[in-house]
Amino acid sequence: MNPYQPPQSPALVAIAPADRDRLREVARLQRYINLVVLAYFSAGALTRAVAEVPGGPILAGVVAVAVILTGAVFAVQMARALYSTAVAVVCAILLLIPCVGLLTLLLLNGRATQRLTAAGLKVGLLGADPAEVARVLGPQ
Repeated sequence: MNPYQPPQSPALVAIAPADRDRLREVARLQRYINLVVLAYFSAGALTRAVAEVPGGPILAGVVAVAVILTGAVFAVQMARALYSTAVAVVCAILLLIPCVGLLTLLLLNGRATQRLTAAGLKVGLLGADPAEVARVLGPQ
């Protein structure tokens, strides 16, 4: 070992280039899924807040459907990045069931967190910081 060599992140040495691209994709999708989970809870609060307003339940329903569809798109992409296309299809079906869909999003988020922390990334409330991803995994 050369004492004059600058320190290197173990993640840069241990991760293959193809895996780096996949981890970047997982980090990006995890951030979106976390935002969708927050939108799920916000849609629930909106539903209660506008229950007595004329036209409010329709507006809340449209917002809820938009959140569910957005979550389905990101969850299918995440399931494909983490597992396979077959698992992505199963996740898409599960996301159509209201409470099961939220649990599916949370399970995918947990698996993404495990994968990212194993690669040496710190994961916060909204996922891995994009600057941290670029630092640990290198530039695209």
